[in-house]
Amino acid sequence: MRIFIRCDGGTKIGTGHILRQLMIAKELKKRLPFSKVEFLMKNIPEGVERVKKEGFFVKTLPQEIDLLSESKLIFDYLKDREPDLLIVDILNTSEEYIKLLKSLGTKIVSFDDHSEGKHFADLRFNILELGEETPASNLFEGPEYVTLNPIYAKYHDEEKEIKEEAKRVLITFGGSDPGNLTNKVLKALKEVNKKLEVSVVIGFAFPYIEELEKRVKDFSHEVKVYKNVSAEEMAEFMFESDVGIGAGGLTQYEFACVGLPGIIICEEVEHQEKLANWFEERGVFINLGRGREVSEDVIRRVLMDLLRNHARRKEMSLKGKALCDGRGLERTVNKILEVLGLHTYKV
Repeated sequence: MRIFIRCDGGTKIGTGHILRQLMIAKELKKRLPFSKVEFLMKNIPEGVERVKKEGFFVKTLPQEIDLLSESKLIFDYLKDREPDLLIVDILNTSEEYIKLLKSLGTKIVSFDDHSEGKHFADLRFNILELGEETPASNLFEGPEYVTLNPIYAKYHDEEKEIKEEAKRVLITFGGSDPGNLTNKVLKALKEVNKKLEVSVVIGFAFPYIEELEKRVKDFSHEVKVYKNVSAEEMAEFMFESDVGIGAGGLTQYEFACVGLPGIIICEEVEHQEKLANWFEERGVFINLGRGREVSEDVIRRVLMDLLRNHARRKEMSLKGKALCDGRGLERTVNKILEVLGLHTYKV
């Protein structure tokens, strides 16, 4: 079984697609131990190195390349390699792009493709723009199919304590935080007149470390900074915290799964705002919109109101856990195996 995965990630564009596909790749290797899994990625150093570090071969593509040229480059690379499966995790493909690659005789699975190419995939997953797709027999979407590390299912099954006296705040904006929202939130929290215990988690592609270190030295609350934590450590941070402040991407599903009440501040990406609105409409999080537009005063005020409101935090926690059980990775890989005509696990 020859499996190829097309995705990108790095400091400027974020790392969520890479981390998702690494989890899927590992699960496929676990279920299909004799398969060969290879990544196809634009040559963005921090993203490529992250995938290589996990033991996968990466075929690099030029950073500056148009969609049609990219599809021809991939076609030429794959035509003698007899691919059984091509996973495409990029946001906007074209009909021509997918049709050319399908002519190789491979099954194609797309993730969060927001353009016309998605209609020609054999299997589609939509996690980031919920409620906007026309239902189809090969489309699976929503929290049921979000691919979280299995450790989140463990914490989902445990009862999270929602404390009357809330002071533990978790700040995490993914692997890169392109908008430098971590430092903006810390600046806002410095003036909070309540003693806080703050945990800051930054990822492997975070570029603002010097500013963060300077800000922490002059911080008025207890603050600890963690870098490149494991999924197990991150899930524990979320489980032990009273409130989380994070971006509008896949982190929201992690917060919801463990029952962490959250304040969401979006990076400059349209789908983040859409997903954050979806969660806010269901009473799971407070969405402050795009980070560039929200003031530090608003961040500070909303956090203090939420820390004081035990009933609201309790309600948010229960609603989040009701939406996401953390078992989406198994369901997603089951659907992929079904498309390949292979045996699946019961979830």
